[in-house]
Amino acid sequence: MSVPETPAAPAAKGGRRPRSMNYRKSSTAPRPTPEQTRRQTDVIQSAWRHFGEPGPAIAFLNTRHAGLAAQPLHLAIESDEGLGRVQQLLADMAQRAAPTTRR
Repeated sequence: MSVPETPAAPAAKGGRRPRSMNYRKSSTAPRPTPEQTRRQTDVIQSAWRHFGEPGPAIAFLNTRHAGLAAQPLHLAIESDEGLGRVQQLLADMAQRAAPTTRR
């Protein structure tokens, strides 16, 4: 007794099999918590307000800063304390950049 063969998937144009409908590959990386997402949003908004354009803000967030001993974005996402340190640094930078008025 022979086993009936199951038909193969129909060939698409050009003799190839049709592509899978699954467009997103599953990721094994852990998703950020709601608190991490909130802190990420806050630090990005703070950097955007300080720099006013995307290039310098992105560079600041992704470049290790000696005063923080870390990348600002990573530090801010880790904890509320880290977020506060990055926001304080931005405030200090803004204060130094502001022209002083003399009477």
